[in-house]
Amino acid sequence: MSGAGGAAGTQAWASLSRLVRRPFRRADRAQPEEPTPGLWELEDLEGSPQDTGRAQALADALRRRAAHDPDFARSLTAWLDEASSAAPTGAGDVHNTVSGGSQGNLLQARDLHGPVTFGTPPAPDAPAGERAD
Repeated sequence: MSGAGGAAGTQAWASLSRLVRRPFRRADRAQPEEPTPGLWELEDLEGSPQDTGRAQALADALRRRAAHDPDFARSLTAWLDEASSAAPTGAGDVHNTVSGGSQGNLLQARDLHGPVTFGTPPAPDAPAGERAD
């Protein structure tokens, strides 16, 4: 699910899917009930993960289920806390301000995946610690 925010989003989605697929147990009954509330909405959203209407339908179904299943409510709250702490902050915007005179090396970036090098690497025959500029 690429719209969920990479690896952390994929892990959170898998965890939520397992939670929703647990048997539904009402506080006033000992046996599981069918159908499992939220399952249809979860599967519907899996088919169109960018659809905010389907996401809202799932949230509403989970809220109703949590109102009748205290164990599910506790697990859902724990899932939400964990997913919130793992989620990236902001919408991906980067805002940097540089002012004044010469700042030396400066890198403006959001996500870096690999090494970053400033300056020129030393010449092959230069003594260690010397840089060719």
